[in-house]
Amino acid sequence: MKIKYTLIIIFLVISYLMSSCSKGPLRLEFAVIDSVYKIDGIEYSADYCKMQVLENPQDNNSKIIDIPVIRIRTNSKDPGAPIFFLNDGPGLSNFKQMMPTWLATNHDIVIIGYRGVDGLINLDFPEISAYFKNTNFLSQNNIQSTGKSFAKGFKKLEDSLKIDLKQYNIYNMALDLESVRKAFQYEKINIYAVGFGARIAQIYSNISPKTIFRLFLERPKAYGALTLQPSEIDRVLEYYDTESIKINSGRTFKENIIKAISILPKEYNGHIFDKDRIIYQIINLLNKSDGAALVNEACKSAIEGDFESIKYIDELFNNISLQINLIDYAIKTMTSEFDYTKNYSNDYGFNPANNSLGSPLNQFILGAIQKSGYKIETLSKEKSNPDSLSGECISVMVNLDIYSPSFLGEFELVNKYYNPYIILLSDYTPQDLYTSRIAEYSKLLENYLYIGDYYSYMPELKNINLIPKKSFKQLSLEKIQ
Repeated sequence: MKIKYTLIIIFLVISYLMSSCSKGPLRLEFAVIDSVYKIDGIEYSADYCKMQVLENPQDNNSKIIDIPVIRIRTNSKDPGAPIFFLNDGPGLSNFKQMMPTWLATNHDIVIIGYRGVDGLINLDFPEISAYFKNTNFLSQNNIQSTGKSFAKGFKKLEDSLKIDLKQYNIYNMALDLESVRKAFQYEKINIYAVGFGARIAQIYSNISPKTIFRLFLERPKAYGALTLQPSEIDRVLEYYDTESIKINSGRTFKENIIKAISILPKEYNGHIFDKDRIIYQIINLLNKSDGAALVNEACKSAIEGDFESIKYIDELFNNISLQINLIDYAIKTMTSEFDYTKNYSNDYGFNPANNSLGSPLNQFILGAIQKSGYKIETLSKEKSNPDSLSGECISVMVNLDIYSPSFLGEFELVNKYYNPYIILLSDYTPQDLYTSRIAEYSKLLENYLYIGDYYSYMPELKNINLIPKKSFKQLSLEKIQ
């Protein structure tokens, strides 16, 4: 069975269902237009809903906001507990990423919009993203200018939407989940959560432990992942060292990168290099199956005086954009783990004496947030990073994961859940997880959430290989042809 990738549209709401919530008014509006959902040719009943919740769940007089919700109803005569699905983030929609609709064979599937991104209240301020595309985007001047844009965005959204930005936090997202569970009158639920969604699931399991049936946490973004430090990125790169030393004249993978970046000329065959873009793009490549091999080949060639492959990496940046809602990303980070005493724009930058790549995305975003001068109340530790978590839990992690490091996730789960089962896939990148034996992985999800079985999962064994299948030179020639 294949995982489906679907874009969901919230249809016109024309009928209402009233329900109650322990913290103020709650209304669930059902859509009756096009209430059939097809998966692999099979028709399922579907509810397209709009959940009305309090912006501040602790204040009954708070503004009411809309959260879109979709429920796909299983046709099974012996259904398992419903599956609530939480995708990655922050700054991303819960609807426009992977959607596990194929699990509707044996479960109701519920997808809840993320406050701040989905629904009428959208914290988007597009002009901030333009600074990401500037030359030398990690320069202090550009980060300072981005900070001014953040400040403008914070004020404009507060003034135009009449909202309290600090309420668009991860704790209230977990409360939204509980509101939907109550409205649908589910006694027990499963949660399938990916990345940032796993953080929401963990907080929810502390808020409502008795309603959790099973948790499936995929590449969890543990506490600290939103403010990932350069040393933590370097720790992931160390997994490549053994293989790197064999083929790079005794240099580790990190040493290879540092040396290549440090000797970059300003210009090569008419191309002006942008170190910031190269560093950012290297990290992006490391999340792909053959990415580390391509990076290693490019750095090795550069050390030998051939900068064509590094040039190719630089040019790749032209094809990307920052596909996240930056104000939403900022608010959820600031309210959960932002440290106002740190100097993100300086300390998170590339520094050959201390790190191999810095932490470029956080240097740019967190540094700009700091420069904006905007401050917001941080959630208590109990709300943003609770110590005791409940529920039967399984987690799948990959060790070559830059943005959701397995060592952070493993430490948190082992210390907070009772006897969690962790599947750590060695020498896997995030892309490997979604492309290697996908049928077996889909079966793991289905078997665990339905009958609690995970013993039969047999992942493909992998070994790090730093020899690329095709070099950047070959890829460049193919592109020209």
